[in-house]
Amino acid sequence: MISGSLNILFSFCLFSILGWVLEVSYRSLRDRRFVNPGLLKGPYLILYGAGALILMGCVSLIHEYNFLESNFLIKVFVYFAATTGIELISGFNAQYFFHVRLWDYSDQRFQYKGHICLKFSIYWILLAFVFEYFLFPLYQILIIWLPHGVKILFVGVVASMMFIDLAVLSVRQFLFANKWTKKEEAAIETEFLETAAPLLDNPTVKALSQYNHHRGKTRLDHVKEVAWLSFLWGKRLSLDCSAIVRGALLHDLFFYDWLREGPRLHGFRHHNISLKNARKVTFLSKKEEDIIKKHMWPLTIIPPRYPESFVVSFVDTFCSTRDYIGSSKGKGDCSRFTVHS
Repeated sequence: MISGSLNILFSFCLFSILGWVLEVSYRSLRDRRFVNPGLLKGPYLILYGAGALILMGCVSLIHEYNFLESNFLIKVFVYFAATTGIELISGFNAQYFFHVRLWDYSDQRFQYKGHICLKFSIYWILLAFVFEYFLFPLYQILIIWLPHGVKILFVGVVASMMFIDLAVLSVRQFLFANKWTKKEEAAIETEFLETAAPLLDNPTVKALSQYNHHRGKTRLDHVKEVAWLSFLWGKRLSLDCSAIVRGALLHDLFFYDWLREGPRLHGFRHHNISLKNARKVTFLSKKEEDIIKKHMWPLTIIPPRYPESFVVSFVDTFCSTRDYIGSSKGKGDCSRFTVHS
């Protein structure tokens, strides 16, 4: 099971990179300048990674049934549906979620809303046959020959880069692409401050300012930033923003330097310590308790029960990662807020 999952992730990462090379070569030659395609900054295109996995499934299915393998028209239809389908879905998703047109076939004949067209669908079918008869056999040899440790290292590095890249893009686009008006911004900040004030004025919570947490940030800085960004996500998704703010502010309520002291396996234990301390500070709803207890998911194994918990967990991971890969503070930094009783 583990080996199979590793091979899937390795395939996804490998063909995402190969697809990026293909797209860069094509677009750069066409435009006579270097063009870095796609939403993400790194040298990978998720569309090709996902497409390769789908094609692997199609090729395996076709080879399993002789009547499919011998019928050329069926293979053409299967490859058309797989490649053009994922291109259509990817185009719609990029436009809907990120307000970006990654490609535009509006000037082509037999096109649909600029996302797909007959000309490039034929190109994809031809590439699918190249994949079946040339790339896939070579890949099968590579996946058997390559040492297990090399695959783990490759997947770890590339998947981590993709996750950070996608997380940064998602936060920026989702929170800041469509800015609120000045009046709406003021109302949102006021709502956040009014929700956060009772906890930020609590001496126990204030004491978090005495502990370094991540590079260049105290623990109080960190929980405020997580609370603010999670609050913005909650507003966008129409979630329980009060529970989000309160849970986020209390999610790291422990009082030791986790880099030098404290219990062993800190990452697996401090959420329970924080929950115990938070219960001494204030009454917690079930949702707020779940936010605190599950903020380290998937280390907690049991997944969050509420969407609010997923939001805080994601934002906490994003903020923690950003703290260690760059010291610059972005728009999401909450240090500008000063709460008075």
